[in-house]
Amino acid sequence: MNDKNIINFSFGSNMSTARLLSRLPEAKLLGTGVLNGYRLTFDMLSTDGSAKCNIVPCSGLNSRVYGVLYTLNLQEKRRLDEIEGERYDCRSVPVVMQNGSVVEAWCYIANTFIDDELPFDWYVQHVLEGSKEHHFPSEYQNVILQQPHRIDENKDRQKQELAIYQSRCD
Repeated sequence: MNDKNIINFSFGSNMSTARLLSRLPEAKLLGTGVLNGYRLTFDMLSTDGSAKCNIVPCSGLNSRVYGVLYTLNLQEKRRLDEIEGERYDCRSVPVVMQNGSVVEAWCYIANTFIDDELPFDWYVQHVLEGSKEHHFPSEYQNVILQQPHRIDENKDRQKQELAIYQSRCD
């Protein structure tokens, strides 16, 4: 990594490498990590009216958020700022990597909350795909799998969102 690159910690839909690379094709997968002292929520109000992932501080003994670390160049960082929008603040957090080392990484934490909306089905699928791809613990995957959601009535949007998974050979 050089001075013109940053490390991004993705804990939501961008954990899916296919999703992130469809948005930022020059991003480089660095590995996975854990952010201790936080928990995953689906309480950020998106511009499409649905809920999206967020992380909130939590003092519980097993409070941790699993995520994926990517190296981004500054142009990609600006693009990701545009994608995530003003409803998130980009903050530096200490992430424990698989090898035990700690890196400072940037992540997007919501500043606009909602408690009476659900995420779309396709959004939860992105998050679940990322957690499976990176072999996060089954208990963590189950939290995502059991997340209440709603069916997106905009079938074109749903189809477009999930198209990135159609071309791979399973």
